[in-house]
Amino acid sequence: MAKVVKVALVGLGRAGEFHRQSMLELPHSVHLTWVVDIDVQKAQRVAAEVGCRWSTSLDEVLEAVDAVIIASTTDTHFAYIMKALTAGKAVLAEKPISHELHEVAEAVNLAKSKNLAFVCGYQRRFDTHFRELKRQLDANAVGSLKLIKTCSRDNPVPPLEYLRTSGGIFHDMLIHDFDMLDFLSGGQEPEAITATGHCYHPEIKKMGDVDTAAVLLKYPSGLIAMVDTSRDASYGYDQRIEAFGERGMLTAKNALVSNVELATAEGHLMPPAMYSFPQRYIQAYRSELTEFIELVQAGPQSQSHVAEQQAMLRHPRVVKATIAAEMSWKRGETVKVAQVESMLQCNGSPSKKTRHT
Repeated sequence: MAKVVKVALVGLGRAGEFHRQSMLELPHSVHLTWVVDIDVQKAQRVAAEVGCRWSTSLDEVLEAVDAVIIASTTDTHFAYIMKALTAGKAVLAEKPISHELHEVAEAVNLAKSKNLAFVCGYQRRFDTHFRELKRQLDANAVGSLKLIKTCSRDNPVPPLEYLRTSGGIFHDMLIHDFDMLDFLSGGQEPEAITATGHCYHPEIKKMGDVDTAAVLLKYPSGLIAMVDTSRDASYGYDQRIEAFGERGMLTAKNALVSNVELATAEGHLMPPAMYSFPQRYIQAYRSELTEFIELVQAGPQSQSHVAEQQAMLRHPRVVKATIAAEMSWKRGETVKVAQVESMLQCNGSPSKKTRHT
């Protein structure tokens, strides 16, 4: 029988709660041993509910666990990731690893040098519909890819306190789409990115961010990708993909609360879209955690571990595309991805600069 993996959960907000609930589905595989949060009362309350220990410091718990799940605020991810990896622990971290390209590379290199399981939580890769689309692409169902279109519209607008530390729409939302494009294209890196956006929400505008954006990506193979995103879709959560190839098209439609359609003399009545991402991706979060725990249990000699060591190499590539898109929006011009690192050396990270809306 595979060993039970002892886990510390860092961060007890929305994402932390998703992971905690997912762990309840794996009682014979996971033991939530510690919870960590800077909010003492929250940490105490959750620990009492779970029946585990609590702390405000990750340092205190590392010796007692096999793995660390990081679901804290985005601006703290990198520091927690590095602490856990340095201590030799497997890590599942919510995205982003960091907004800084050199820090992303540093984390990946540390995980590889220590031969540790390191998974970044791009949960869409674990969604059954998107995985089926990917399977058919790999089976050459539509031939050579020509176009990929993704739609990513949120509901409701996230809390302002969350948005203030989220890193902005490019690092918080669009990075998911860039990871999905990397997934579907077989790891192709775009050569040029053009982005534009606008802000309709006055409080988000004060943050120097946009709430609606569109991005065009051009690849050396000829592939073109398009992404549209919004913080606020009044009709519910909206996630769609089209993959157009030389022999046809694959489409992953938006998930609705059911697939039952009412047809009467007055017309057709469709069920509503999912309310938000917790409802839409409940299965994906559970699959993500399950596969992470199986990865830890399998050990560093397993095929799954070797595959994940290779897969983690995409993280700098995805973040570089994210930075290029943000630069394009900020500058109002197309950005060559190959020039991103030199541009960062000259100008610093765009996420730390004032943006134009």
